[in-house]
Amino acid sequence: MKKKYLALLTAFSLLLTLLPACGGKNPPPPPEPAPAGIEEPPSPPADPLPPPAEPEEEPETEPESSAPSVPAEAPAAETPDADAGPADASAPEPQPEPQPEPQPEPEPAETVPEDGAYTAAVTLEGGTGRAKVESPAALRCENGRFWATIVWSSSNFDYMKVDGEKYELISEPGGNSTFEIPVAAFDQKLDVIADTVAMSEPHEVEYTLYFDSSTLQKQ
Repeated sequence: MKKKYLALLTAFSLLLTLLPACGGKNPPPPPEPAPAGIEEPPSPPADPLPPPAEPEEEPETEPESSAPSVPAEAPAAETPDADAGPADASAPEPQPEPQPEPQPEPEPAETVPEDGAYTAAVTLEGGTGRAKVESPAALRCENGRFWATIVWSSSNFDYMKVDGEKYELISEPGGNSTFEIPVAAFDQKLDVIADTVAMSEPHEVEYTLYFDSSTLQKQ
């Protein structure tokens, strides 16, 4: 039925087109309304113009290297030795190596003084405080050992003792009592004994002698 209606509609449209060309004066009768229940098919929409085609971009191709890339072989995973048993839990832990003990720095070797004549300031203490000794005192060095010439302000001393060793006068009778005694050390008080005959009978008196090394001078 729908096809018949479309054929009639097409024929009527063709007739309307031919009538003006034939000089007909009467206008063509209006088209009959479409019978109820039949819908006129909608006219197809005009096809839009297709958009201009965009130029296709050529895909970038990486330059082929002369040598084919060879994937690096992954290191073979170590497989546990089937014959090896589980780790021995009772194995002793490694002990830290003992650190060497720091060695003490060697003490600087003592310099041996030259043999010869010297002088050094000397201080006397002890006794009644009335006796004195000459300062600086004359010293001599022999084989690295010092000897001091002690000249008293009195002529009443007849001997001296140092570390229990007795030393006799080296001066002339009637002059100031003079002795040569060893110097055990500098910059510390040295105990000595001097025997005096100024009293009714000889009497040993204790003194200390202090030799100052900062005043030591070679003659």
